[in-house]
Amino acid sequence: MKKMICLLIAAVLAAGMLTACDSGDSSAKKDDQATTVAAAAADTTPAADETAQAQDAQTDRFTFTYKGTPITMKAEAAPICEALGDAKSYTEETSCAFDGLDKNYTFTSFIMTTYPDGDKDRVNSLTLLDDTVSTADKISIGDSKEKVEEVYGADSFNGVNAYILTEGDAQLTVIIDGDKVSSIQYTAVFE
Repeated sequence: MKKMICLLIAAVLAAGMLTACDSGDSSAKKDDQATTVAAAAADTTPAADETAQAQDAQTDRFTFTYKGTPITMKAEAAPICEALGDAKSYTEETSCAFDGLDKNYTFTSFIMTTYPDGDKDRVNSLTLLDDTVSTADKISIGDSKEKVEEVYGADSFNGVNAYILTEGDAQLTVIIDGDKVSSIQYTAVFE
């Protein structure tokens, strides 16, 4: 819905720019253009706004944020590592899927792994280690299965021990042990 609104506004502005060279009363035309843009922007219904917010929340669901640094799957790792500072530990190993080295950065509350992509490293996975961090939906290790199901829905349950959500390049897996969250993992999706 946001794309439609942006396209509509862009079309109105483009039409306004094309007519701006006309010799007529330009101030009246600017007022008309402003009114048209305002009307187009205001022409969103509450349902459309809720849909756009839900889509944003869905996308944010696959981004883990730590101390103000967003981490998304397949993002370039260097700026993320720079923002996060030194890891508690670091290991690397020859990648079995890519040319180069897979790298593992262990921070206080999560582990981030990367894969080589040419001359860059990209985020491959992220595993939360404790209850001091949470997903964008405020799900943490130790939360109840009931809370997870309220947030992610029964349809995301795999029938065994996990709630699995996938969108674009990312998958979010919340593993349940008994009636509590035991692990939360973000992984990159490759076709």
